[in-house]
Amino acid sequence: MKKLFAIALALALLLALSVPAFAEEAQYENTKAFLKYIDGASNVQYELVGIVNVSGENYEQVKLTYKSSNSNYISYFSALFNEDEQDVVFYMNPLIRFDESKLDQVLGAVNSINAQTTGLKLYVDTSDNTVSAELFLLVTKDSVVELAETGLGFMVGFTDKIYEQLSQLAA
Repeated sequence: MKKLFAIALALALLLALSVPAFAEEAQYENTKAFLKYIDGASNVQYELVGIVNVSGENYEQVKLTYKSSNSNYISYFSALFNEDEQDVVFYMNPLIRFDESKLDQVLGAVNSINAQTTGLKLYVDTSDNTVSAELFLLVTKDSVVELAETGLGFMVGFTDKIYEQLSQLAA
């Protein structure tokens, strides 16, 4: 019994040590360039998560927290940098949570917002009654910092405005 416990403890310790090492430094050049740009910014904090698989493609995920003196909200979202370095996805989940009884109202509001906008899209997930926001950007190595900066600002401004529109439907 003691041997089994010792082996399990050793395995748990090894796994615990290996997880932080996985995401210590960005692997993709676009991620590195973006993190270098935002490093030290007073209104943006980040946490490098590491490589994740999204719909069969590898992305390097960075969790972002944005707080501005111009907004009453703190924004929590992720930036996903594609392995091929040709796109960046900003993703906020959830933008709101809603009561199942308001599904029809939420779908109507989200469809109306999506019909009036381009670029950033909202998605309703009925499995957990949430609304998420996604902004997909095509980038190059030369444009990633500028476009990701613009995308970051657009994502924050858009989701703040949309949150106000959807907040009456939030649970």
